[in-house]
Formats: sequence, C-alpha cells, structure tokens
Amino acid sequence: MSVSNEEDRAFLVAMGRRIAHLRTVHEITQTRFARALGLSRQTFQGYEEGTRSMPVTTLVKMAFALRVPVEELLGVPWYTETPRRSLTSTWYRRLQSINELPKVQQKVVAQMLDALIAQATSKASNEEREV
Repeated sequence: MSVSNEEDRAFLVAMGRRIAHLRTVHEITQTRFARALGLSRQTFQGYEEGTRSMPVTTLVKMAFALRVPVEELLGVPWYTETPRRSLTSTWYRRLQSINELPKVQQKVVAQMLDALIAQATSKASNEEREV
C-alpha cells in the first residue's frame, strides 16, 4: 500500500531507517531478510524506504526476527525492569545457520551445545569451590 500523507510518510521513513539499521547490525541482506519474512525484496525495500506501509503482523515478525520490542521499530520509548543483552552479529549468524539446518541436525547441534554448557557450568562451579 502506497503512502500519500506527509506525516505518515515521515513516520514510515523513520521506522524504515530503524529497521534498516537493525538489519545491518545483524549483517542480514535485504533479500535474505525479506525471504525469511515471506516477502519479496521489492516489498521489503519499500518498507525500509518508507514508501509502503506494512501490516501489523509483518511488523511483529520483523521485531521478533531482529530481537527487539515492536516499540523500538515504531520509535516509541519502551522500558523493561531487567536489561536485555542482545546477541552479537557473530552469534546471530551462528544461530541463523543452525536454524537453517534440517531438524535432525538442529537436534544434534542442540545436544552438543547443551553438553558443552553443562560442562562449562560444572567447571565454573568447581573453580568457585576451590577459591
């Protein structure tokens, strides 16, 4: 849907800039992000440029994929009681790669990670007792 009202257009342009910024922080291309959201690259590009308005469901999917509250994409201040640690782009890429594996391989990777985390936690706990 095209936008004609100047106030609405300014809002959409600002929101598009926030989306583009977060997408590039996560080092995701427009094409890859659009595909993940089930959109064409042209449609997604229109969202980032602020020339198209988007359904609320798409906005929610984007926020979830970018690991931010919807309010951040909208430019509305938001507050949480506990600080959120965001994933670094390296970890985000790793998780995306795991997510793209077949389910059987995802399960193997998850089991390996669980074992390594348990081992690291146990080692840290033992080191604390020694101190």
